[in-house]
Amino acid sequence: MLPFVQLAQFREIRPYVRFAHFTEYPMRVPSRYLFDHELILIERGRGTIFTELGAFPYEERSLLMIPPGILHSFKDDPDASLGHAHSAVHFDWEPHSEEGLLQIVGEREGPIRPDELPGEAAKLGSLWLPNMVRVDGANDDTLALVREIVEAFRHDRPLRKLELQVLFLRLLLDLSRQLQDGNAACTLLTGRKNGKPRDRSDITNYILKMHDAIGRSPVTDDILNQWQETVFFSAPHFHRLFKEQTGCTPHEYFTKLRIEKGAMLLLSTDLLVQEVAYACGYADTRYFSRLFRRIEGFSPNQYRRIFLHRD
Repeated sequence: MLPFVQLAQFREIRPYVRFAHFTEYPMRVPSRYLFDHELILIERGRGTIFTELGAFPYEERSLLMIPPGILHSFKDDPDASLGHAHSAVHFDWEPHSEEGLLQIVGEREGPIRPDELPGEAAKLGSLWLPNMVRVDGANDDTLALVREIVEAFRHDRPLRKLELQVLFLRLLLDLSRQLQDGNAACTLLTGRKNGKPRDRSDITNYILKMHDAIGRSPVTDDILNQWQETVFFSAPHFHRLFKEQTGCTPHEYFTKLRIEKGAMLLLSTDLLVQEVAYACGYADTRYFSRLFRRIEGFSPNQYRRIFLHRD
């Protein structure tokens, strides 16, 4: 499963579309790397994308997802009988300072030499998408949404920024469902294994294990003492990366998950508050109630009464 599909299950996405366009010219792009992310949907034609792992073909309905800091080049097949057309969207998963879109480092299209990548580019990375991927079999909904994004970007009308964000979130949801259901195939085009992207991938795997632990009943604290089974670096580095990725410590994050489970049980079952507390791993009902009020703003009984409209 791609990292952004995993992360979307527990981290808020605030996508920012920086640029979008449609063209019917063949792609002939010399070696370059990006400062942001780019999504390219091939609507007509075929060609080859080159990365440090080699040459990979693309064709109609291929979707290329390119993260920052990865050297690559394109070359469309000039003999494509139906012509060429593609849409491209430059975006960030979360808003940040305006940087350039890309940097050209070569003079030709073709095989990539790793020594062409400048040192500063190697420091770029993506938590959401560490590697370049090709998604094959994009459906009509994907095509329509990409076209809507390009059209919305083209016109400077009221609420354009909000419209672009909503459309891009719909696109991500559509892609995530296709990938989860097996209706679209995904091919890895690069192989980043070291440094920040790998570290953050390990943190993601640990967070997913925390979510699995919440599904058990009763919940225990064991997972908080098992992080070294998933990540293999020092405790200070682990806690720093975890806070960068979630905004809180492992204990705070796991407490939020427990309280979310408690809120779900309060609204979907007739369990007593004491029983809900036990299912969430709290033997002390008063302590559970204090935590619940601090996080949700209501006591467990108030929460159930307000949201189930009970007198």
